[in-house]
Amino acid sequence: MTSPEAAWRALVEKELGGSPFDKALVQPVLDGVAVAPLYTSVPAKAFRELRSHDGPWVCMRYSSATAEEDVRSGADALWLPAEALDKAPKTRWVVDPSAAGLAVAEAERAAAFDGAVFAFDPLGTDAMAELPRVARVLGDGRPAIVVSTVAYHDAGADAADELACALSTFALYLRELDDPSSVSFRLAVGRETFIELCKLRALRTCHARLLAAAGVKTPGRALVHAVCSSRTLTQRDPWVNMLRVTTQAFAAMAGGADFFTPAAFDQELEQPSALGRRVARNTALVLRDESGLGRVTDPAGGSYTFETLTDALAREAWKRFQVMERTGGIAQSLARKELQARLATAAAERADKVVKRKLPVLGVSDFANLDEVLPRTPRASSAAVAGAAFPLRRDAEPLEALRTRVEAAKPALVVLLTLGTFAQSRPRAGFAQGFFAAAGLRTREVATPEKAAVVCLCGSDERYVAEAAARVAELKALGCRRVLLAGRPGALDAALREAGLDGALFLGADVVATLSPLLEVLS
Repeated sequence: MTSPEAAWRALVEKELGGSPFDKALVQPVLDGVAVAPLYTSVPAKAFRELRSHDGPWVCMRYSSATAEEDVRSGADALWLPAEALDKAPKTRWVVDPSAAGLAVAEAERAAAFDGAVFAFDPLGTDAMAELPRVARVLGDGRPAIVVSTVAYHDAGADAADELACALSTFALYLRELDDPSSVSFRLAVGRETFIELCKLRALRTCHARLLAAAGVKTPGRALVHAVCSSRTLTQRDPWVNMLRVTTQAFAAMAGGADFFTPAAFDQELEQPSALGRRVARNTALVLRDESGLGRVTDPAGGSYTFETLTDALAREAWKRFQVMERTGGIAQSLARKELQARLATAAAERADKVVKRKLPVLGVSDFANLDEVLPRTPRASSAAVAGAAFPLRRDAEPLEALRTRVEAAKPALVVLLTLGTFAQSRPRAGFAQGFFAAAGLRTREVATPEKAAVVCLCGSDERYVAEAAARVAELKALGCRRVLLAGRPGALDAALREAGLDGALFLGADVVATLSPLLEVLS
């Protein structure tokens, strides 16, 4: 007898008209993990106690100018350097050491403050020798050591790599510690909402499994501090960052974070504004308290989709963790610069998708607002610290850098020559306008050929067959320096090249590589 799922799949494949089901409807999100359109079972335990208190504590980055306002307006905690503890208002604190050499002394100071979570990162600060002493200072299970993967995320790690790095770092710390409960975790939450949600849930699974493998009888639960991803934030159209922070806050809360640090929408400008901090804080508070995300122990528990993705992500992360451990663990990987190289490659692949508009960045690669007025000057490019082991590689940066160059050059407008009727030309004219806008180039449409520095033909495939080659030759004869085509030339490529066509715009074309050479022509 055919199962209901098999019958459903047969109907879907019939509707797909021969297109393979797995290719059309199953979306790979990272190596070893894909999202299917339907799940009908739960592969693992369908309930996890992700939190031991109501909702995540909203933890704002410390600013001496706004700390009092943050706490008075609802923030539950402040994330600050130890040197600021005496000046900070009474609340909960996540405390980072001011410097590696001061970790022990500052842990002793933090021990006197109830509600202080000390977050010493021995591996990240190259201070492994201080790990046991810092842990002993706080004792009694209070968090003292943090496993942080934020730098790896910023440098290009995907969700499975982040978890593998977290597990390998935790395993390294376990060899030096008597009490694993003194270790907390800090992870960034990125743009793929479902994957990021499941990343936090998978961390719980992998943490318990690693402790069980180490012979710990009662694993307990680790404290998790989730932080908004800096690599997803933009400098251009920064108001869209409010949406990014909202989805990241949702993922962190539904994923079971204990602390959550939101980002101001203008964080990548010179200094986050009071408005930016207030919107960030209130976004998290509204989601937690008014939307009820903080009232459920495991909001995603029992969902076939989330349970399956959590299981798949945990398995892939564990596989990568085992590979790392077989070659000496994360410390050796860092020493040999293998992890740095792996993340640089991953970041380059991600950047390639952004500049080809296959990984859209709203307000930058798609729907760019060329008339915007930024409230403040953007921060210096992260390329300025490219020599760092794990530099911040923001998704939007390659396109934002090109747009800055374009604005400085004050180029002429690109002319879009429409072929045929409005209906025939509109789809590709709209596409071309968006393609040029991603670089900051403005366009104007004309229906008859005219001399211009750069002209792009926009029409249907049928119009291209009928007149594209003749139009290209005509434009070249008028003195146009560059003539482009919106769409792939296909079988017309040879004829169009012979007529003088200089290039084409299409989905998958590199915006930076395609448009950078036009700056000299347009200026």
